[in-house]
Amino acid sequence: MRIVRAQLRQFRNHSCTELEFGSTTNALLGDNGHGKTNVLEALSFLCLTKSFYATSDVTALQKGKEFFEVHGAMVSDVAIEHDVRVVYDAGTNRKKVFIDGKEPATYSSVIGQFPIVILSPENNNITFGMPSDRRRFTDLVIAQSSAAYLQDTLEYRRALRQRNKILSEAKRGAVNKTALDPWDETLSIHGSKVMQKRARFFKEFAPFVFRAHASLSQEKEAPSVDYMPQISVGVDEPVGNIKDRFKQKVEEKRDDELRMGTSLVGPHRDEVVFSLNDLQLRAYASQGQHKTFLIALKIAEYFYLKERCAETPVILLDDVFTELDDTRARRLLSLIDELGQSFITTTNEQVFRESIRWNDARRKFSIMNGAAVFRRHEAAA
Repeated sequence: MRIVRAQLRQFRNHSCTELEFGSTTNALLGDNGHGKTNVLEALSFLCLTKSFYATSDVTALQKGKEFFEVHGAMVSDVAIEHDVRVVYDAGTNRKKVFIDGKEPATYSSVIGQFPIVILSPENNNITFGMPSDRRRFTDLVIAQSSAAYLQDTLEYRRALRQRNKILSEAKRGAVNKTALDPWDETLSIHGSKVMQKRARFFKEFAPFVFRAHASLSQEKEAPSVDYMPQISVGVDEPVGNIKDRFKQKVEEKRDDELRMGTSLVGPHRDEVVFSLNDLQLRAYASQGQHKTFLIALKIAEYFYLKERCAETPVILLDDVFTELDDTRARRLLSLIDELGQSFITTTNEQVFRESIRWNDARRKFSIMNGAAVFRRHEAAA
């Protein structure tokens, strides 16, 4: 897949910006605060129907305006063209998505149709941060490759919200504890499916990470990714067995849950452990090792999605070179340039020197005060 063009109207810094993209590397150059990342965020709306870092659509609306619109043209690997349009209306606080002129049945049905890999400063928490950051990373990768997983995740979250509401009320003695029974059943049905899919994913994903890390680092380091659910999960066992263990664990924790007023069992409590040479990344790795591991995860994500979705993902790289030395930056650029279409923001144009030769397929744009200028006929950075 590739994004041919995009138009941003009243979106963040951009009043009306139109861009025609190259088929491989697209560099967005300029000082901070002028709208480089805004372009990547707009591409995220086209592919995922939402921002990759803001939780609310209204934050992307230009101050004082009544709506924003992101409009793009996409071409699949088999040359099928798609017209994608996302419009947010401040008056109704509603967003509408149109694909080839029609609204999809649900926004979730769009996920995976236009696969995308995003690496931004916010992603540092995947290796540095809390378990929830690693779960979020896991969910987005699997959801883009499996509609069934996404549906189970959404059903699980709905059941979890209802169950937590009952537990919170039960903690105050406001409801009968038997009200939990139907939600226990729903939670265990979808939770067991989510956990088994996660277990399968990490078994399949680990070789991708190993190869990606080796392509980035000259050090002889062995990366590993380990899924750590609360109950044992066999990747090939009947899901009903996992469900039975899930329900048993819930029963064991019932008194604690009633006392604390929240659900203590399920995939929302899972951990994922990243390691180098059998040493946990969070405890022992340097900043450089963290950055290399994170980039390796994203390259692995690219190849995983390309294989599972049968569609080449688009890559968004937002300010990724600040913590990389020149050697690793050149290696990353050379690798990314060979993969497919990418969009790269940076304040330092020199990172492309001796790595990228600019032509019609490899384009660079200057972004200043919410406007983009295509820098044509520049042979090299």
